[in-house]
Amino acid sequence: MDNDTSIIVFGPSLTELFYISGTWERLAGVDRFSIWPSQASQLAVIGDFMTPSLEMISALGATSIHVVGRNQSLTDLAERLGIPCYQYSFDRLDDVYGSSRRIEDLYPEADLSEFRDEIIFTLDSLSSVFETTSPEVMIVVYLEGDGAITVAGMDTFYFDILTGMGCVLAAPEAGSYPAVSVEGILAIDPDFVIILDPYNTYETALNRWRSNGLDDSNVTVLSGDHVLIPGARLNELIVGIARCLN
Repeated sequence: MDNDTSIIVFGPSLTELFYISGTWERLAGVDRFSIWPSQASQLAVIGDFMTPSLEMISALGATSIHVVGRNQSLTDLAERLGIPCYQYSFDRLDDVYGSSRRIEDLYPEADLSEFRDEIIFTLDSLSSVFETTSPEVMIVVYLEGDGAITVAGMDTFYFDILTGMGCVLAAPEAGSYPAVSVEGILAIDPDFVIILDPYNTYETALNRWRSNGLDDSNVTVLSGDHVLIPGARLNELIVGIARCLN
């Protein structure tokens, strides 16, 4: 793939992996949600997953398209341009590992082994801390002012992280990201609640939780633009979750 020198990427997780893989110089454009690393701002912004700029992708002389999920318009464009369109998943931790290996398979200079090894080492180390108590942890991924609460479910990389740490994910059994009522949260009764705060609105997040009449004595807010992204900073997210449980 040495002639693949004008890569288009859709998906912050994927953009981050390309950055740390050693293949960054091949990239020509990224989606508008890819804001890390800062070098992403130097690339062309080619829309987003729902509304990709097909004209800009063509004008950039794209040599391949890489996208998280399935997008028929991008698949059709790649076929018209005579270039490959690679599709990735980041739903589960194994998907993250698989995506990193796929980049390595495609590009001879790519190396993401340290990325994977760091995650595995961190999870193994944390399991010796938490496996004796196995705390039940609820991960709140979306908290609206009107009381809507969305949590991470079983079929997610958050489940894999907590399981790898020796913890138990506290969530309804159905759905990847189920909506939970206040009554549902009280029924689940988690030992810890972690509110993910990608926009760094710490007090706002806590106030929204309190406005539902919920106790916040076991609640921690984990802020940062990486908390919803299973990309290059995934190990940072894992360490952040662990700190919330101490």
